Amino acid sequence: MPETLPQTKPRQKPSRLPPLAPIAVPRKMAWQMLGIGETKLDELVRNGELESYLEGTARRILTASIHSYVARKVAASKTDRS
Repeated sequence: MPETLPQTKPRQKPSRLPPLAPIAVPRKMAWQMLGIGETKLDELVRNGELESYLEGTARRILTASIHSYVARKVAASKTDRS
């Protein structure tokens, strides 16, 4: 019986680019990132505190607006403690 060699996967070229962070995320990921519920997320979008757009019928939340929202909340909590 002939001996078979173990199959190896073709080697991929290593990427020189860093992994990309998403520019926008689905609603579910946005409320999970913020640790809030869907209703609160919808309220923040409605009030303009988070920027979003529709991709077909799916709403996407801009990650930059999530980071800005958190920064505003942190800044506000620092002034509350003063």
